[in-house]
Amino acid sequence: MRERIMISACIVLLLGGTAYAADEEQACVDELARTETLVDQRVEAKALSEGEVEEVNLLLDEADALCTEGKYKKASETLATVSKMVAPAAPAQ
Repeated sequence: MRERIMISACIVLLLGGTAYAADEEQACVDELARTETLVDQRVEAKALSEGEVEEVNLLLDEADALCTEGKYKKASETLATVSKMVAPAAPAQ
């Protein structure tokens, strides 16, 4: 009986860990999609130079690879950098 309880507990813990990893991965993919949408909007508005677009796209590729590798914190940091790069300038007062 004790053995069954231990096995069941282990299975629950393993499945719970997998679910948590899937949640983190989905959050990373969602953040990547939001950032790509923001970049697309700025590119369509011609608010970025050609060099900036190239640099931003390289960072997006890096973030995508980091999400795929499970390095969610580093991916989030990279996406934050991209967001800062493409954020519209504050209006002058």
